[in-house]
Amino acid sequence: MKANQNKSVSFILLILFMGIVLGTILNQFLLGILPDGVVKDFFLTSQSIGWGLQANNWVDLFIMRFKTGFYLDISVVSILGMAIAWYFLRYFK
Repeated sequence: MKANQNKSVSFILLILFMGIVLGTILNQFLLGILPDGVVKDFFLTSQSIGWGLQANNWVDLFIMRFKTGFYLDISVVSILGMAIAWYFLRYFK
């Protein structure tokens, strides 16, 4: 029986979330030390994926109105952070 079959989905999602946090920290670190150029653009350029900027995302509860939305900024460094977290996932039980 493989070790990955014993892990719950919530645990795997937690590890991937920690990878996203690791990728964000690494992204901010590289932002400060890399000089401007092609390498910095490649690693740190991100694409936002999500929903929430359109006017029809308002939730109106008659007493309160708020806008909903959720975005992920995906970059090469954030994918690298998730890959590192996925690599370490197999060591946790």
